[in-house]
Amino acid sequence: PDGQLVKTASEGRLMTRADYKREVLRILNDPSSFQGEVDPTVNGIHLRSHQATHPKINRFFREFFGYPKMLPIFKDNKRFGGNYDNAKGRLVGECDRLVDHILQKDQNVLEELLTTENFYVYHSGDNEAMTKASERIRRIYEYFKDLDWQNFEREDLLEHKEFLEEVKMRGVDVKNLAAKGRRNPIREFKTAMASFTLRFDKGQTAAAPFVSFPAHGPYNASTRTGLQLRSPEVAKFFNIQLDNWNYPPVQPAKVSHRKGMLTHPAWLIAHAQNTETDPVARGKWIREKLLAGTVPDVPITVDAVIPEDHHKTLRQRLDAKTKHEYCWKCHQQMNPLGLAFEMYDDFGRFRTEESLEHPDNLIKKGPDKAAVHVDLRDTYKTLPVNAQGFLKGTGDKTLDGEVTNAMDLIDRLARSERVRQSIIRYAFRYFMGRNEMLSDSKTLMDADRAYVESGGSFDAVIVSLLTSDSFIYRKAND
Repeated sequence: PDGQLVKTASEGRLMTRADYKREVLRILNDPSSFQGEVDPTVNGIHLRSHQATHPKINRFFREFFGYPKMLPIFKDNKRFGGNYDNAKGRLVGECDRLVDHILQKDQNVLEELLTTENFYVYHSGDNEAMTKASERIRRIYEYFKDLDWQNFEREDLLEHKEFLEEVKMRGVDVKNLAAKGRRNPIREFKTAMASFTLRFDKGQTAAAPFVSFPAHGPYNASTRTGLQLRSPEVAKFFNIQLDNWNYPPVQPAKVSHRKGMLTHPAWLIAHAQNTETDPVARGKWIREKLLAGTVPDVPITVDAVIPEDHHKTLRQRLDAKTKHEYCWKCHQQMNPLGLAFEMYDDFGRFRTEESLEHPDNLIKKGPDKAAVHVDLRDTYKTLPVNAQGFLKGTGDKTLDGEVTNAMDLIDRLARSERVRQSIIRYAFRYFMGRNEMLSDSKTLMDADRAYVESGGSFDAVIVSLLTSDSFIYRKAND
């Protein structure tokens, strides 16, 4: 509680339901007093936590979707095709930013979280700053593109001194063009121009504002905190080629083959293994979190390891392992849901073919090190992905049935009353600090009604919960 709430309670002005509602609304409508980092633990050289007006609300959705769980999962840089460790923190941070964007709009929040086609990819959240940073690269490219910049010498750059002083190319100090060694201005100018050219020579209209070499400097895009906007390789999670990307400086923006949080790479990685996907974990999450079902733990007598076979897809191997009646009685609750997400690999990348990663299936070796836009991955033989699934348990016959892929599944889940009510039940547990009981039925129904009647406001859910009998007459902890 803040000081004002403590003062209100001590003065006896927190007695009635109306008193509770007044204070809850005051707190929700205060954009600054409670502002803070969503997750300070992610702070590091490559990231600063997203700032939110009410981070505790954001943390509910972090906990519910569980996407920060991707951070400790080990992934190989080679298989990622770049520097995975640098990119994963930004991926989680931009997922936080997306959640906050939807919460700030506060309309159809739950449906938007499940179905939005707009995402943040390599973005600070400041559309004006990102537009300026992207436009600066375009200006530099347009200025030099028709000149023989590849063969420039010191005197050639000096002819463009006024322009260079204005745009401030990183590492290019026009007052010290004779510098030698690691920060040679001529070399860094050519390196930057080569990178800028790659970002425009295929007809692109805007460039992602990242630099092309690792030296520190002040002239790439900045975050809201003034830090450098690092880790452009976050785009690789979304199947985006850094040298062929029409960068959208105004975000969130539409990304192909994505629909909501369950197709965000952070969620997909959090519910995957180190080197392959995990349809069982993904299906179990949907069954329990969205469909309000329960799946028993694996019996200790069961060998729950999927056999290796580098000539078959994971789906084929999983089907063979779990088809027996003893296994299927539980796996039928999970597999048909999770297998719909096989259209994404264990890095959350969209795919139509599954790579059979084994030395016997190697077709071509990729480079071990290269520029940020180069894909380091090895190429293997593949098999087609089958992402068909089956939805059962919504309580709505018009929604249950076969699904073609994850996008189809998500569309149906988002229209389900049971899914909406299940999420609200988890919100009850989060804000009350306990599981629901039969006596809380009215509180849960009132919260669901408040959400529907308010046009999908999550703030309305919070107000309803925190002005309910379940909250007002709660027992103090011993």
